[in-house]
Amino acid sequence: MIDPATGMKAGERYIVESLGRTRHFPGFFLDGKYYLCPELMTAIGWLEGQQFYYDELDPTGEPVFPDRLAGTVEDLTLILADGARLPLNEMQYEAEIDLSDIPISLTPPASGERHAPTSDQHGAEGIRMSGKHPYPILLAAGAALILGILFGVKQAKRLPTRKLR
Repeated sequence: MIDPATGMKAGERYIVESLGRTRHFPGFFLDGKYYLCPELMTAIGWLEGQQFYYDELDPTGEPVFPDRLAGTVEDLTLILADGARLPLNEMQYEAEIDLSDIPISLTPPASGERHAPTSDQHGAEGIRMSGKHPYPILLAAGAALILGILFGVKQAKRLPTRKLR
């Protein structure tokens, strides 16, 4: 639960605007946690009420902020322990979409024709396929494997066998 006094809303991302010579915070807030980047969704900071804890260590292994308490968040402003005030701005975020997951039909159905369910209508790449089986390569590979096994068994029977002494 996000403290309403922070000014943050659930599901929204907020970045810290660095001013002058203040500490740079490269990540974003989301749902009371602070992340470095969208690809690596491991929280390195968190809010407890309005208090912002930031889990960063210096080269000697000690926390950068005493007791990891970086400051407090009030009305979309991060107030650091040294008194610096850094505004929080809402971050526009659009998830990357993998277009290969979206089925595409290259031939539209005739008027009045119903669409078949996606699993029947599209092959592995989302392109409309004709024929009864959408995976002819798998059938060919399976047939080649069976023929290879049969050929190998036949050749093994032709080899002369020696009895061990």
